[in-house]
Amino acid sequence: MNDLIQIDGSSGEGGGQIVRTSVSLAAMTGRSVEIHNVRGRRTKPGLQPQHLAAVRAAASLCGAQLSGDSVGSQFLRFEPQAPVVAGDYHFDIGTAGAAPLVVQTVLMPLAMCVGASTVRVTGGTHVPHSPPIEYLEAVYVPALLRAGLDIELTYSAAGFYPRGGGEVQVEIGGEGSIAPLDLRERGALKELRAFIVTSNLPEHVAQRGTDTVEQAMKAIGRKVIIERREKPSPGPGAAVVVAAQCETGYAGFSSVGELRKPMEKVTEVPCQEFLRWWKSGASCDEHLADQLVLPMAFASGPSCWTTPAVTEHLRTVIWVVRQFLDVEVNVEQMEGGGGLITMSPRVNSLPI
Repeated sequence: MNDLIQIDGSSGEGGGQIVRTSVSLAAMTGRSVEIHNVRGRRTKPGLQPQHLAAVRAAASLCGAQLSGDSVGSQFLRFEPQAPVVAGDYHFDIGTAGAAPLVVQTVLMPLAMCVGASTVRVTGGTHVPHSPPIEYLEAVYVPALLRAGLDIELTYSAAGFYPRGGGEVQVEIGGEGSIAPLDLRERGALKELRAFIVTSNLPEHVAQRGTDTVEQAMKAIGRKVIIERREKPSPGPGAAVVVAAQCETGYAGFSSVGELRKPMEKVTEVPCQEFLRWWKSGASCDEHLADQLVLPMAFASGPSCWTTPAVTEHLRTVIWVVRQFLDVEVNVEQMEGGGGLITMSPRVNSLPI
């Protein structure tokens, strides 16, 4: 099945998520895709370096022919020429563009093909409008491990805006299959972790972040494991990530430091977001809720999970997946603004 799929890049949330999800699905299904109005809802539309890096990374997995693959282009054509091939890959964004988003673009295609792969991505590891690498490490990857995938993620250097220069390594044991997830109820809290990440800053910055986390969690009676990471980096930077693992639930919250923004203020953001999520009763945070759509579309059976908010990102990724795959998806709005997502792939129809 290689009929051309047409995607309007200004649909839904109208951002880079449409591009990344489309090229991942094109690589996995072998179906060609054209995207018009790329990032049409952004103040600066068109492909930016991090989106271009994700597109070219996905293309390298399946020998895809590309048209419109240039910075600023509002049109992209992606034509896979072969099935996804496991192997050793290195992708250099060349800027502080988000390395975690490039990782997410290639992770599922490589996990669903047979054979082990290694992926190295150079770029930004802790940048605005992107999950920091600890989010993937402590939230996204554990959820996929629960679904039976074999993934190990580490990073040797941090990359902050504007210098970038971070480096992420991922080991992927391709299995060719993924089990469904049942995350309707999150169960008891098993572990609450806080990562205090700094590069080229005085030691007291990390200490102030540590103190703030301890005070915030003590106030709500939660035990937290704090891990301070001083990472090599071309430039200075700081980030805080709070990650929760429950019996059947995963969530993470983060904040990246800014010039003249006190570390206490940086740290308060993820602590407050954790508390809001905890009160919601949802099994996943709102970002994981949309990040699970693509992998669960390839699961061997029906999956379900709950989110504290039904976002436009969630609705958009569901829409993109349904352009490629015959899956049944239902989003049930719940009291308080949350939602229950149920997804039932029609396994025999998946063009893998």
